[in-house]
Amino acid sequence: MQDVGAALARLDMPSRALLDLSLRRGVADDEIAHVSRTDAGEVAQRRAAALKELGDELGLDGREQRDELFATLQDLPPGLWPG
Repeated sequence: MQDVGAALARLDMPSRALLDLSLRRGVADDEIAHVSRTDAGEVAQRRAAALKELGDELGLDGREQRDELFATLQDLPPGLWPG
């Protein structure tokens, strides 16, 4: 899990914040969209891009490994979320 935390730290701040709000804190896409003055579809696209970048950073290959990453992020202890 520490590898995931280190990879998160290498993402840009907006991507980290989006993943934190969406996955760790469970904030709905429409709420994030309202605050960021965009729409829920854009939030979903940005989250998917951030997850892809994170998966690439970790060298993940394939849908199964990326699904595991998604689950890991939801269960990642708060202390491993950077910033």
